[in-house]
Order: sequence, then structure tokens, then C-alpha cells
Amino acid sequence: MIELDDIDKQIIALLQENARISNREIAKRVGLTATPTIERVKRLEREGVIKGYTAVLEKEKVGKGMTVFVKVTLSVHQMSLLDGFIEAVRGIPEILSCYHTTGQTDFLLHVVATDIADYERLLRDKLTTLPDVQRLETTMVLRAIKEGGYIPTS
Repeated sequence: MIELDDIDKQIIALLQENARISNREIAKRVGLTATPTIERVKRLEREGVIKGYTAVLEKEKVGKGMTVFVKVTLSVHQMSLLDGFIEAVRGIPEILSCYHTTGQTDFLLHVVATDIADYERLLRDKLTTLPDVQRLETTMVLRAIKEGGYIPTS
């Protein structure tokens, strides 16, 4: 873990809220001048606290309005097979996130699709062909109550 002071935490909160905020505006809000603010942001990036910047899309407006969570159970837990599964998952753009989990299932996938027919195609053509898959369990999201969010730093 990296030591963050209050100003670092404020900068992180501002960038999580709006990654397009200007350096001048960040400096103004945290009470610094522009140069030390830029240096802090660059340090946070260099140390890996800030991994990158991204645009948050409205899924429905780009034709991916269906959200699905898929629990995956593998048949065997050999490292070589596990690596093959992970590599295959990374190659499927509809899988937004993949979490290696504990419990009855091995992985939890966060998937987007256009509609039920699109998800069925994805399930049939890609998910069921993943290496070493014994079982897939699909949970379809009816409505998102909270998405994205910010990582609290205090």
C-alpha cells in the first residue's frame, strides 16, 4: 500500500468523479498551485495508484444494454488449464470483468450483450467453449441500482 496524504486523497476523489477535470481546477480545489498538483498526479500515476483514465458509456446507447453475471465452475484446477481459461477470457470483449472467487464457483464474469439472443450466441459460441469449463450459471440483471462508484481513500 502507498502512503497517501489528504491532498493525494482529494486529488484521487476529484479524478474519480471527473477524469477530464483540468489540472488548474484540481489545484484550485485542493489549495495548491498548478506545478505541485501536476507533480502529485504524475507520482500517483507512476506509482500505479492511478492505473488509467477511461470514458464511462451509457450501455443502452451503444447497443449493449443487457448486463449478465456468469458463475463459472471449472472441472479441473491445474495451473496450465487455469492459465488457458484466463487467457481465453481476456480475448472476449463482451466480458467486462472476470473475478477469481472462492466458494462453489471458481470465477465470476461480468458480461454485456445487446439482448437475450446476443447473449445466447455469446454463451453458445464463446462461453461454453472456454477451456476446462464444467458448469456455467447465468444471472441476468433486471435493473442496475448502483454501478461504477468510486473507491474510497479514507
